[in-house]
Amino acid sequence: MSEGKLHVRRLPEQPGILYVIFDNPPMNQFTTDLWRELTAELRKARVDDTIGVVVLTGAGERAFSAGLSMDMLNNLESDEDSALIYACGLELREALFALNKPVIAAVKGNCVGGGLEIALCCDMIVAAEGSKFMLPEMNIGLVPGCGGAIHLMNRIAPNRAFEMILFSEKMMVDEALRLGLVNRVYPKETFDEDVRALCEDILKKPPVAVRALKELSAAVRFGANQTAALAVERRLSVDLMRTEDFKEAVKAFREKRAPVFKGR
Repeated sequence: MSEGKLHVRRLPEQPGILYVIFDNPPMNQFTTDLWRELTAELRKARVDDTIGVVVLTGAGERAFSAGLSMDMLNNLESDEDSALIYACGLELREALFALNKPVIAAVKGNCVGGGLEIALCCDMIVAAEGSKFMLPEMNIGLVPGCGGAIHLMNRIAPNRAFEMILFSEKMMVDEALRLGLVNRVYPKETFDEDVRALCEDILKKPPVAVRALKELSAAVRFGANQTAALAVERRLSVDLMRTEDFKEAVKAFREKRAPVFKGR
């Protein structure tokens, strides 16, 4: 299993923009090592006053990220392994909220599972035409972790979010824009240029006020109700990873067959 790479770049002509690129073919799957590396880069960016905006994106055209590697889920051996995955995701989410500058998720292609959960932790999501969004955890006997279900229900109507998660629906970018999940949609041909132009517009704003807005936004998104919901999410995420249904679903996925669930 490839561990994937994280590319961190700043262009000479745009030094205020930090690009962080997930690179793990074919669908930029996450691993805990990649999550840890990303968390460390975000913490470094927080204390670097020369950075004004951070862009998270996936390498290639196929995906922002398809979420956690199925190989990694298949290798879970204990409750400690499950708790470690959840803890790494939570640390990354908190690093995104603590970052005192805007973070943009620039989505091309599929934004699935943990990929969408990370995008939902960003301040803005912009997407290329034809992009798709999905939280498929229900198909393998889990609920979205890393605040995914919570943040989705805060971004769009809770009943629509419930339906999307329950049936693992793939939401097309046009609906995502209409519902407010996505801020802007750009043509594929000009996507990178449009993202850079958006970042340049952000860099023109007064940095002190931008940092204040980011702090206010984090306070709203990580308030008391969020804390209580996250406590429930953690319990469910770790508990569900020990069920027979979860193990059967992962095995069935790898064997390319329909899972047989037993409700335990």
